Amino acid sequence: MPTPSENTNDPKAVAKLAGKVIGDRQLLSKLSDRVYELILEDLRHQKERGKN
Repeated sequence: MPTPSENTNDPKAVAKLAGKVIGDRQLLSKLSDRVYELILEDLRHQKERGKN
């Protein structure tokens, strides 16, 4: 995975990384788990904003 210092706005770099992730089941699983965590976190924040 790219480090924060790497430019993830570069389409070629993103495509290369996507190809690497798709070809590696463990990396894909790790990415999927992280995306799920971020979605849950976002939903919690939305729920909190709705109460205020």
